[in-house]
This record gives sequence, structure tokens and C-alpha cells, in this order.
Amino acid sequence: MKLLKKALLVGAVASLAMTPLTGTAASGYPSKQLNYTIAFGPGGGNDLMSRTLVKILKKYDLFGGQNIRVENRAGGSGAIGFNHVAKQKGNPYHASSTSGNFLGTPIVSDTGWTYKDFTPIALLAQDAMFLVVRSDSKFKTLKDLVEYAKTNDLKIGGTGAAGPERVVAGLFAETAGIKFTYVPSQDDGGLITSLTSSSLDAIVANPSEVSGQVAAGNFIPLGYSERKRSTVFPDVPTFAEQGYDFDFALPRGVVLPGDVPTEIRDWWVDTLKKVVETPEWNEYLETKGLSGNTIFGDEFAIYLDKTDKDFRGVLKRIGVIK
Repeated sequence: MKLLKKALLVGAVASLAMTPLTGTAASGYPSKQLNYTIAFGPGGGNDLMSRTLVKILKKYDLFGGQNIRVENRAGGSGAIGFNHVAKQKGNPYHASSTSGNFLGTPIVSDTGWTYKDFTPIALLAQDAMFLVVRSDSKFKTLKDLVEYAKTNDLKIGGTGAAGPERVVAGLFAETAGIKFTYVPSQDDGGLITSLTSSSLDAIVANPSEVSGQVAAGNFIPLGYSERKRSTVFPDVPTFAEQGYDFDFALPRGVVLPGDVPTEIRDWWVDTLKKVVETPEWNEYLETKGLSGNTIFGDEFAIYLDKTDKDFRGVLKRIGVIK
């Protein structure tokens, strides 16, 4: 059954790839190299998604036979990489992948750009966060962390000052009625090192960023921030089912610089609709435990407006911004 399904998916992609496009974009685009910027370091959730996407574009020749150059530009909780793409206004040969920090970082920092400086193409997936501790930690459940925080300074780390990690940690503390110290790291590697070295009591991280440590028995996830359990990590209880009634997931999508012609945007929408039908993309969603509810173009723009508003509301409520 799986082989039949895969064969049908491959056939669908091949058929779509042969469908002619119309308009200005079809006649001359693409005609040169695409520069795909990853605003975070290697190995993280954004990096994994971006490289999966690029591999599919190359494998199925979905970028017109042109080269695709991938570059990590980490720093400033995504600010450096996203700023680089934002500066390419009107240039359809630059692209990047969104994350929670795509919305969160400009809210708390003077980045010189916001999500409105980009052309929204597609929301391809959403994923939630883990709260993890070391396997040799005295904390075995979320309740243990809550009890500890009542008389001690609980230190929880995450990537960036106001990204999804900060939001999940804040929502947990809010619903648990506790206080904690949030310690931001610049990248995933530094975050993992901080927990390994016992500098932190716990960290909030994307499952894909800590799955290796979990598999090796070094880390134990105590909570998952979606309403339902992950299909990849079904043994990890959600925050909600443990009595901490909240859920939070972050957007994984694709954007181009602002002021890209509508025809180019539509070309990318059509192309990414082909990407999400491939077996490789569906395998990526399944192995990373991501939801595959896709939205495109104007709908993605509306989604970003709403999510930005929600993000600001959460950050105000937990005291990160005024």
C-alpha cells in the first residue's frame, strides 16, 4: 500500500511539473541562480526544513534547471539572515524560510524589517515545541519543575529573546502560576550545550533540534506544546493533558523579498504546491511530527497578520513587551 501511494505521488508530481504556466513569470523565470538564505545555524528545525525543500526542488527539477545556492546566515535570533533577504527588495532570486523568530524578533528588537517587508508564498507546516531536561536531572515531570520553582530560581533556556521558545516557557509558567528566569541562546548548539553543562534546569526547543540527544538518552522531554501528542514521539505528554492548559505551534513557510511581481509569486505558489505532494515532503512531515496544513499566497499573508497579532498579545501577557 505504501509503495502504491508513493508511486501515485511521484506520478502526480511528474504530471504537475509538465503543466505549463502562463503569464510573465512563465516566459522568463527562472533564468538564473536562486539564493536561499537560512537565517539560523546548521542542524536546527529551520535548517532541516529549508534543505529538505531545496533537495526536492532540485530532484524534481522544479526550478527550471537553474542552480540553487543555500547559505546559513545565523545571528541575532534570525535578524541577520532575514535582514539580508529583506534588503533584496523586488529580487525574485532570493528566498528564505519563516519561523517563530521571523515574527518574534522584530517585535522586541529594532531589526529594520518586519514580516511585512517580505512576499508571503506559502505556509508549508507547523510544529510545536518540547520542554526537555537532562536525563540525570532530578526533574522527572513538569510538576517537579513547578514545585522547584516555588522556592528556587528555575532557569529555562531557549533560542532568541522572544521566539517561540520564550513564548512556550512563558505560557507554561503562566498556567502553572510560577516565576522563572529565561536564558536566551544565539543558536541551537549553544542552547544544547547550556543544558548539557547544567547551566540551565530545562530548555524549550524544536523536537528536531533535540531528537538526537533524546535518542541517545541524554535528554528527556517532559512536555509537548501542541494540543495532541506528536505522532513521532507519542510517549511525550502534552502540557495540556498534564493540567497546563495551553498550546502553541510555530509557522514554517517560504517568503521572498518584498515587491516581487505577482506573476513570480504565483509561479512560486504553483511550484510549492508540487513540492508538498512529493513523497519526500510527506516523509519529512511524518518523521518530524509536523502538521501539513498548507496555505498559499494571500491566505498566508492573512495568516501572518493574525499570527503576529497573537504573538504580540502573548508576549504582552507574559511581560516580555509592554
